[in-house]
Amino acid sequence: MKRQLASFLLSALVVTILAPGNRAKETPNLRQQESNSISLEMEFSRTSQNPFQRVISFLDPEPRGYATGFLAGRHLVITAYHAVSGELDPSKKLALGFGRGDQLQVRVFVNGCQARVVKVDKEADLALLEICESSKPGEALTFQSSPRRDEKLLLVARPHGDRIVGRGTFMGAYAFKGIDYWSAKLSARDGYSGSPVYDEQGELIGVFSGYDWSRNVAVISPAIRAQKLLEEYASKTKP
Repeated sequence: MKRQLASFLLSALVVTILAPGNRAKETPNLRQQESNSISLEMEFSRTSQNPFQRVISFLDPEPRGYATGFLAGRHLVITAYHAVSGELDPSKKLALGFGRGDQLQVRVFVNGCQARVVKVDKEADLALLEICESSKPGEALTFQSSPRRDEKLLLVARPHGDRIVGRGTFMGAYAFKGIDYWSAKLSARDGYSGSPVYDEQGELIGVFSGYDWSRNVAVISPAIRAQKLLEEYASKTKP
C-alpha cells in the first residue's frame, strides 16, 4: 500500500525540468481558462527542531517546492491537498534534505504573499486557499460531472512560474482507497499537482492529483468534489 500511495501522490518538488515540445497550440477555449492557473511556492520546515537545527534554519533558506493552483474567485485558489499539507513521500523528504521520519510543516506563497488554507477535502486530495487579492478574478468556473471516455482534455500547469499546456484523453473511473477519482492519459511532471484539467469546452473535469506508474495514467480528483468544496466554504462564510 505504501508503494501504491507513493506512486499515486506525485508531489511538487524543487526542480522542474521543462520540455519545449510540451507547449501545445492554444485554442480559444484554452485562452479563456489559462489565466486561472497560478504558480504556488512552498517552504518546508520540521514541525519540531532541536537548537542546532533552528540555527541552521535561520542561516539557510527553507527548502522549497512548487505546485500549481487555479483561481476560483478573486481571493480563492484550488489546489491538491497533498502539495500544501507537508505530508510528503519519504523519497521527497530526502530530496529536500529532511529525514524519512521528519514531520513537516509548510508555508504556501503566491507572488511572494503567504496564502492560507481555509478548507480541505483530504479524501479527494483537494485544498482551498485564500490568497492576497488577485489582479483579476479569472474566468468563471463551470464543472463537468460526467466526461466521456476518450474525450480530449487540456491541462494548464504553472510549475515554478512556467506555463505548460498538456493534452490527453479521458479514460474513466479510478478507485483509490474507496474514493472515486478519474483517470486520464496525460503526461506528468513535478509541479503539476493541483493543475486544472478541462474538456475542450473549457469546463473543469477535475484537479490533477498524481500519477499511477503501474497503469500509466494520471489520477484526477473529480470536478464535482471541487464544486462541493467551494459550495461548503461559501455556505459557512455567508453573513
